[in-house]
Amino acid sequence: MMKKILSVFLVLVLTFSGLVSNANAQEPFRIADLDINGTDMSDVDALYVERGEDLNIRVEVDTNNEIADAWPIGVEYIDGLKVRAEIYGYEYEDIEDVSDVFKLGYQDRRVEYMKLSIPEDIDASKDYELRIKVYNGDYSLEQLYTLRIEAPRHLLNIKDVIFTPGLSLNVDQPLFASVRIENLGDKDEEDIKVEVSVPQLGKSGITYIDELVKNEDDNNNRDDYQTSESSDSIYLDLRGAQPGTYDLIVKVEYNRGHDELTKDYKLVIGGGATSGAVQETLIVDAAEKIKTSEAGQGVVYKIDIANMGNTARSFTAEVTGLDWGNYRVDPSIAIVQPGSTGELFVYVSSNEDVIGQRTFTVNVKEGNNVVKQISFQANVAEAKDSWDNVLSGLQIGFIILLVILVILGIILAATKMGKKNSDEPLGEGYY
Repeated sequence: MMKKILSVFLVLVLTFSGLVSNANAQEPFRIADLDINGTDMSDVDALYVERGEDLNIRVEVDTNNEIADAWPIGVEYIDGLKVRAEIYGYEYEDIEDVSDVFKLGYQDRRVEYMKLSIPEDIDASKDYELRIKVYNGDYSLEQLYTLRIEAPRHLLNIKDVIFTPGLSLNVDQPLFASVRIENLGDKDEEDIKVEVSVPQLGKSGITYIDELVKNEDDNNNRDDYQTSESSDSIYLDLRGAQPGTYDLIVKVEYNRGHDELTKDYKLVIGGGATSGAVQETLIVDAAEKIKTSEAGQGVVYKIDIANMGNTARSFTAEVTGLDWGNYRVDPSIAIVQPGSTGELFVYVSSNEDVIGQRTFTVNVKEGNNVVKQISFQANVAEAKDSWDNVLSGLQIGFIILLVILVILGIILAATKMGKKNSDEPLGEGYY
């Protein structure tokens, strides 16, 4: 019976081996060599690359001479071949490049070049799979390689710029800009300089972000870190500008001024108010009207005020519709000098039982007159359960205690065994 089972098993193994050999024989070509940025991938287990880096890929394809009958009989060349390079695992889009169509003759060699750009916001805490595929309608061959993503020491990104009231203005209308920056590097950044300028008008404004921490700690824990931050609103006084289209440049300097990044926009100044008409002397608005927080936690809404008049003006904020939480306005009175700007901050914290979308209104008042009414929105998420953390801590503590008790039990058992052996006679003596 045992011999029959072994015979059947041997037949199955030989059959499977034959199938594998036939499958390999069907591929008349092979990936003979793969280089990425000059590195031969046959010499490495994984290739280290940085966020934002370009991968220049060289793929060498030739006929599969390792298998004698791999090339189809009577075929001069195989047509319609392509090489595809893909990186798997990036959640926002496909990272891929495809070569032009080519053909391969018997004992020929073909080299194709492709380029992949590593996104600056790709997760640097895990490995990614690079797949090189050579194929046409009849054949398909692929090989996998490991990419290990690293974060550069210094790398910032302009995530968003909020312009108030927008990039299309009337004559003599001021502009506010709030720049959101994210840290994608491996080092915390300090004293980040943010500048917004319109060179053709000779107008510019500057602010600083004191500190922006790196995007993850050594344990890849993102929750404890602030990865992006909005700069204070930068005010541009555009009085005297003629109608037209202008270049607006947002520039960020960091790493002690050794690195910088820029983004360009188009600013359109149209008609509207003119020197002979009544000009708008007051601008009140908020760059960010929607905030997200957890239940019981607080967020800050900032209101910008530009006084384009000739006298100082005083403003207060009246909050309505916020029965689902608590709030505080700072300062209680904002005094804005002529030709300058001021700010009102509204600190809002939701009640612990509040979940979902909530709204409230702020009336900015000069004396008893409402000069601007602004609606704000809060997206309140469920707070993390601290009791779960307590239970996890208790479970870990129990496991540690159990291990200690087991070790103590082993020590006591060993001690008793040694004592018992020492009490027994070593042997019998005869006199």
